[in-house]
Amino acid sequence: MDNQEFNQFLYGAVMMASIAAGIFFLKFWRKTTDRFFLLFSLAFFLLAIERFIFVFIQSENEVHTYVFVFRLLAFMMITGAVVEKNRA
Repeated sequence: MDNQEFNQFLYGAVMMASIAAGIFFLKFWRKTTDRFFLLFSLAFFLLAIERFIFVFIQSENEVHTYVFVFRLLAFMMITGAVVEKNRA
């Protein structure tokens, strides 16, 4: 297994973990209807989409910076959810 294949394997594993975390928080949102859990769920689904895109592009190529917008949005959602929860 070369580095490219190993990286794709890791991207797939991280994508699967992100989807599992998104489903986990979605389950709690359905029970409580708390916006905190919904934002966390959406953030993890965004991280899964980012990893899905990385599977199909060369990760060494820095030209694809638009992919990191998904990560930025996800972390902004997590930060916003934590701030909003602590203000309430």
